[in-house]
Amino acid sequence: MKGVECLLVPAEVCSKLSRTERRELAGIAVHRRFVPRQFVCHQGDIWPKVIPIVSGQLAWIILSTEGREYVSSTMEAGDVIWCHSIFDDQPMPACIVATDTSETLQWYRDDILPILYRNPSAMWDIARAQARAMRRAREIIYSLAFQPVAARLANLLLRRYANQRAVCLERDLTLSDIAAMVASSPEVVCRLLHQFQVEGMLEITRAQITLRSQEALESLARRA
Repeated sequence: MKGVECLLVPAEVCSKLSRTERRELAGIAVHRRFVPRQFVCHQGDIWPKVIPIVSGQLAWIILSTEGREYVSSTMEAGDVIWCHSIFDDQPMPACIVATDTSETLQWYRDDILPILYRNPSAMWDIARAQARAMRRAREIIYSLAFQPVAARLANLLLRRYANQRAVCLERDLTLSDIAAMVASSPEVVCRLLHQFQVEGMLEITRAQITLRSQEALESLARRA
C-alpha cells in the first residue's frame, strides 16, 4: 500500500490530495497488468474508471464499422486516464489497448468521487486535464484532415526513431501497426516506405530501420 501511495504523489489531481486521502485511495486501488495487445477496455463499453499508468504504454484505438483500426494517441507511465464514461455514463468512444507490457492502477468512479468532492482544486485539475486532451485531439484531427499520408508517416518515423542513438534500429512496428497510426492502409504505407528508401531518406528491412536523412523527413513532415 505504501508503494501505491508514493506512485500517487506526482500524479496530477492525486498530488492535490492529503496524505490521508492518498492512503485511502491506495487502499482501494486495483492493480492490473497487461501484455501487449491486451484490451484494457473495449469501444462501446460503459467504463467509469480512472486509470493511472504505472509502467508500459497504452493506446487509444478507434475501430471503424469496416473493422479498420486507427491509433489516435498513446499514453505512458505517469499519465492518468479519466475515462469518458465517468462524466456521462455513455459508451467509450474507443478501445484502450496495451502496446507494451504494462501495469496500471484502477478506481471505479463511485470510489474516487467522494474523495475528489472534498478537494475543489483536484476537481479543477481534472477539467484542465480534459481540456489538454481536447487540444491534443484537435491536433490529431487537423493532421488527418490537412496533412497527406506521406507527411504523417514522416512525422511518425521521426517521433519513433529519430532521437535514438543507434544507427540501425530495431523495427518494432508492423505495416498494419504503422497504418493504424497514420490512418491509412498497409499497402499505402508499404509503397511510401519503398519511396522513402528510393529517395535515400531511410533503409528498411523486416527487422531494422535506418534513418539516412532526418532533414529530408523533417521537410516532408512539415508539408500540409
